[in-house]
Amino acid sequence: MLSRKKQRRYLSKKERDWLVQLDAFGRSGDSEAIHKLRLGIKKVRAFVEMMKECSDRKAPKDFALLKKMFRQAGKIRDAENSLRLMERFHLDMGEFRAEQERLRVSATAEFKRKISLYRKKGKKAGRRLQADVLSIRTECVKDWFAARLIKISVLLTGAGDLLHEARKRIKELLYVQRVLPVALAEEIGLNRDYLDRLQEAIGQWHDTAVLLTAYAGKEGVDSGLMFQECKDKEAMVRGLAGDFYKRAHEYA
Repeated sequence: MLSRKKQRRYLSKKERDWLVQLDAFGRSGDSEAIHKLRLGIKKVRAFVEMMKECSDRKAPKDFALLKKMFRQAGKIRDAENSLRLMERFHLDMGEFRAEQERLRVSATAEFKRKISLYRKKGKKAGRRLQADVLSIRTECVKDWFAARLIKISVLLTGAGDLLHEARKRIKELLYVQRVLPVALAEEIGLNRDYLDRLQEAIGQWHDTAVLLTAYAGKEGVDSGLMFQECKDKEAMVRGLAGDFYKRAHEYA
């Protein structure tokens, strides 16, 4: 069983973490702080998904208080990622680069203007989530993981957005598993190393696919090189995704 005490301790820590990162970003505008902020919220979102199925129907409503903060932080990260990927592929897209830089600056300014509001809502979300938790039965936790693994195995047979969705679901499993009591986590028996390698491979493929869609055929872009890299990365994903359900378990 996943006790109320353990859940509350976890949610309390995550609340402290995102408040710290809010303050850090407000002071410095550091991109690492916004990354850690989003990561912390993603972990809570994953946990809320299990809570919704196994104990607390109020949890999604409580979590909704964090959505605007998460989305605004996402605008900053998206612009930063675009700039990073252009650098990586040596894309000479002056106007687009300038546009992304403007988006990053404006999204950052908007986020900083609302930090006090985000802090207030973040505290409220943390308070409500902790107040509403109930103990979660072991069997429901197991069923939730099993259902998610089946869903992921289906998504991995698809392409495009389906692969990207599979990555999100894999990361949810990895996040939630870390909250479980050691004995229960061992009983579920996920192969964390395999799942992490798979989600990372999908992420690298997705980055390349997004660039290929946006820039292929444009002046100054080596579309052939990007296409081949995208093809190679998808092949790597397909290789890792083979026999997924069995490979996802340590003791299969």
